[in-house]
Amino acid sequence: MNDTTPTTPSVHPHLGLWVTADGGVRHELRADGRYVEARGDLEAAYVGSYEVTGDHIEYVDDTGFTADGDFRDDVLHHAGMVLRRRRVVLVTGASSGIGRATALRLGAAGHPVVLGARRTDRLDALVAEIEEAGGLALAVPLDVTDLASTRAFAAAALERFGRIDVLVANAGVMPLSPLAAGLVDEWDRMIDVNVRGLLHSIAATLPTMLAQGTGHVVTIASVGAYDVSPTAAVYCGTKFAARAVTEGLRQESPRGIRVTTVSPGVTESELATTITDATAAAAMVVYRSETIPADAIARAVDYAVTEHPDVDVNEIVVRPSAQR
Repeated sequence: MNDTTPTTPSVHPHLGLWVTADGGVRHELRADGRYVEARGDLEAAYVGSYEVTGDHIEYVDDTGFTADGDFRDDVLHHAGMVLRRRRVVLVTGASSGIGRATALRLGAAGHPVVLGARRTDRLDALVAEIEEAGGLALAVPLDVTDLASTRAFAAAALERFGRIDVLVANAGVMPLSPLAAGLVDEWDRMIDVNVRGLLHSIAATLPTMLAQGTGHVVTIASVGAYDVSPTAAVYCGTKFAARAVTEGLRQESPRGIRVTTVSPGVTESELATTITDATAAAAMVVYRSETIPADAIARAVDYAVTEHPDVDVNEIVVRPSAQR
């Protein structure tokens, strides 16, 4: 289930992965008009062509056997089975904070999740937590500043799950400081992770999405993508850039590719722990006096990702009700 040769996409809202509640049957509808059905350990139990008319689907497998099914309320009823849409989700920066919360939430909803970060011990623990709850997860070492590492992350997802439906580009750093402090190495680190890392993540996953005819890129930006504050000039610059890149991707993408920017306000995370400048660190203590949990952002991601395929949720800003 890992052929990603580019094709002329079939336009219908049911492309992608459909799975039974127990995960025993995995049914993939591809953009080239072909389907592959995996059963248990047999990755290609049934292979053939299909045609969708409205909410009805007709199958002809490669032996000539025919079958049909119907889509009702985003559920596929086929051959006495009930299959629900599942998306293979890649999460960068998954070892803590928003990335971890997003992986937990989407994994609990039944979506296979591929977790990328540098702290692999944390990823392994997160995989165990997701799988103990009945989910499916894969941990892959990832440094988004390294294009080869990012491509290997995407390749591992394809090798394990055969497709890439969603990229949650969450990896980010925030070592704030006044420009006068001249902390150039920290500025470069923010540019490398927050901007270059996003571009690497898109470069590694977008070709597969285009070949599939369907996909979704979710960028985790910041309220700093809309407004600049003292000590945050460089950080806000990277988030303005991330928002601009994501909007550009939305405008350039064909119908089957959805694009979302989620911009968190003050959220529980480890971001502030990287601040070395005393002035910025002191300001953060006050600024972060009221926070929302990382799962609040994960819920926003979940909302955007699980909306019907003909709905593209483009921008969401989530912040504490006390934050102005």
